[in-house]
Amino acid sequence: MNPNRRWIALGFFCFGILLWVLVSRFTSTLMGWVGVEGYDIALLGKQFTLTTLFGLLVALFATMYAYRHPTVATLSNEVMVELKKVTWPNSKETRSATLVVIITVFIMAFFLGMFDFFWSSVMDYLYPSIQSG
Repeated sequence: MNPNRRWIALGFFCFGILLWVLVSRFTSTLMGWVGVEGYDIALLGKQFTLTTLFGLLVALFATMYAYRHPTVATLSNEVMVELKKVTWPNSKETRSATLVVIITVFIMAFFLGMFDFFWSSVMDYLYPSIQSG
């Protein structure tokens, strides 16, 4: 028995829900582009329509196919084994790394701003705009 089975099943469940939402929204949008949104009839209230059912069926089929596929199952198990080997940073390490990232972003923004100011000044000099008035 695979000890990672419940985490893998939870991952596939989340994948299925995400795929359901994406396929149903994409199908509904596609029907609107084509101009056949009148065929998107409400099945169980106005929230569960024909496109929602189509998205659910596609998501169920794709998720079950991926869950039962041996290559995907092996890959999922290997990912879980590798994730258990990860050492997560503590709060002090996270704060210091975040501070380094924020300082680096501000320094790079300053240099890019100076670069933009320099080149816009050069372009304004080479190609002066005609002022009307």
